[in-house]
Amino acid sequence: MSKNYDLIATVDIDIASPIVDDTSFDNLLIMGPAPKGEHNAPDVGAYSSIEEVMDAGFVVSGDDADPVGEAALVAFAQSPTPNTVYIAIQKLSASAVAAKKNIDEINATIKEFVGTNPDAVGCTAEYDLEARRITVNLTVPFAEASGHGLFEALSALVEKGYKTTIDGATIQTDKQFANTAYHEPCMALAKGSEPVVFDMKVSTEDVPEVTYRIKVAFPDPDVGVVEEDDLAPVDAPETELEDTSLTIARACESSGWYVLCTAGVDPSEYEGIAAFIETQARIFAYTELGFFKAGKEGENVPTVGTVYYRTLGVYGKVASDQPDEEIPTANKYENVAFTAKWLNYPSGSETSAFKALASVYPSELTTTEMKQLEAANLNYFVTVGNKNITMNGKVIAGEWADIIRFRDWLKNDMQLRVVNLFIVNPKVPYTDGGIGLVQNQMLASLKAGQDAGGIADEEFDEDGNKIPGYVTSVPRASSLSDSEKASRKLKKCKFKARLAGAIHFGEIAGSLTYSL
Repeated sequence: MSKNYDLIATVDIDIASPIVDDTSFDNLLIMGPAPKGEHNAPDVGAYSSIEEVMDAGFVVSGDDADPVGEAALVAFAQSPTPNTVYIAIQKLSASAVAAKKNIDEINATIKEFVGTNPDAVGCTAEYDLEARRITVNLTVPFAEASGHGLFEALSALVEKGYKTTIDGATIQTDKQFANTAYHEPCMALAKGSEPVVFDMKVSTEDVPEVTYRIKVAFPDPDVGVVEEDDLAPVDAPETELEDTSLTIARACESSGWYVLCTAGVDPSEYEGIAAFIETQARIFAYTELGFFKAGKEGENVPTVGTVYYRTLGVYGKVASDQPDEEIPTANKYENVAFTAKWLNYPSGSETSAFKALASVYPSELTTTEMKQLEAANLNYFVTVGNKNITMNGKVIAGEWADIIRFRDWLKNDMQLRVVNLFIVNPKVPYTDGGIGLVQNQMLASLKAGQDAGGIADEEFDEDGNKIPGYVTSVPRASSLSDSEKASRKLKKCKFKARLAGAIHFGEIAGSLTYSL
């Protein structure tokens, strides 16, 4: 029932909702190829358990394991377990998608003609679709054999718009094949002699060429056919992945992660990834499996150049001379273990050094080797006393990784506070009072940074003089010109803050005496 309050008074209430920030400085993202088998993994997904990773189609262990699955297993093995791990799939390139379409059509055409002629004379032919290999086995000399279907398949491909070449020359018929360097060896084949093997390229104008291997053999029935050990395709343009910058750019549309870790990405891509991440408010972590004597002259060289402030490398080998094939699987993802453990601590409260990692083996390094890694600003994982812990804690350019993280956190926090000041207030006047409101947000953010542990507390010197943790300064409204006020842009707001930093080494001296 209406109470007729509106006859006397009306009340309208507006909700001034601030921006709710979803930027995270606590989660890692694993970037790598999609699962090998059937999967339902999104291009960029968030996972709260290893079971969710497996449900998406990633195989996490065994001979058929996916690199991303193995890396996720390492991430969720850390204690405490990460709340969320993001995964970004490096998709196939546009040319790979087109190549796959071509390969399917080419395969169907070859299967239609090769080895299907019931009236073949003096030969049998077969096509291995997975290996993209055509084999012609003779029972009579090559000149007397017919009906294998090879040249009929080539003619059919040309009719469909494909270009077929051998050693760069267009080959469509047996007469054209007679002009190649492989014709005479085929003609000279004797029973039991070495087969003639050559490659045929099939391509279109817009799609990279695909290689098909052809073998012509004259086997000796008394000896039998010698099986080939390697039946993998000569090339695989249909598996080419997109440029890593495209994957990262897609992943950066999500603000839920802070550190990118690679898994199954060729180390030759690391420099490009580092360069791209340098343009973002993120960090790139990779596992260093080279370094020692990796240079052209046998010098120690990290995989990524030492000019990046947003890239950190973690040494992964158990021993500096360990062959790659003997590296423990989990150690290939030492970057993931390092990052998952580090990001468990709130920004400002932590250092990335001295953290215990699970599922990865510590490196057995000499003192010289540890010094060499530190000189190159690489992080490592070794046994100290009876504890396995991370050491160093720097990005490749030499800054402390936790300082980079805290700076990003503070910038985001201060921006958010000032933006929300403008959003929740109808107007912030260009007066000393309005400028003071902006300064208050700066102070609130700096105090939050101090509470987090990134900014030093107020301290005193030997004379009792106060040393503040931070100071701010803003201009007086009267000191600003009319044009500055008309622009509605407030500039000259500044602050200085003392970093709390972290102690990584203690040097203590003392003496023992009979009296003090």
